[in-house]
Parts: sequence; C-alpha cells; structure tokens
Amino acid sequence: MHVRIDPARCQGHGKCYLTAPAVFRPDDTDDWGRAEVLQPTIRDSRPDLLRQATIASTACPEFAIHVTSEELMP
Repeated sequence: MHVRIDPARCQGHGKCYLTAPAVFRPDDTDDWGRAEVLQPTIRDSRPDLLRQATIASTACPEFAIHVTSEELMP
C-alpha cells in the first residue's frame, strides 16, 4: 500500500502524526505544522502500519491523506 499527503490540502492539524507516529512526523521545514510521510510504502508484512495510516487518513479533517494500492504521483 502507498501513503501520500496532498500538500495543497494539509493544514497542519497534526492528527496524522499523533495518530500514526510510525508513519508520519511533523515536517521540520514547515512552519505550519504540516506532516511528512515516513513510510510511503507499507508492505503486507506490516499490518500495524497500514492500520495506523488508515486511521490517520480518516482522522484528517482536510482529507489530505491517501492510502491506496496504487502509487500516486506527488
């Protein structure tokens, strides 16, 4: 599975890195608290990470997180 954050939608609420710290973290170069993806590709052998990423995507108020079976363009 592939995880991506849409930078145009992300508003820096931080729910993703609070919900899934193994998948997301605050982007140190961003003053607004936007996140970056630590695990852009999650293997089937890591269902815990997939579960965290999925929960974070549903918790995102801006719907900026995409978890898909296909790799999305940045």
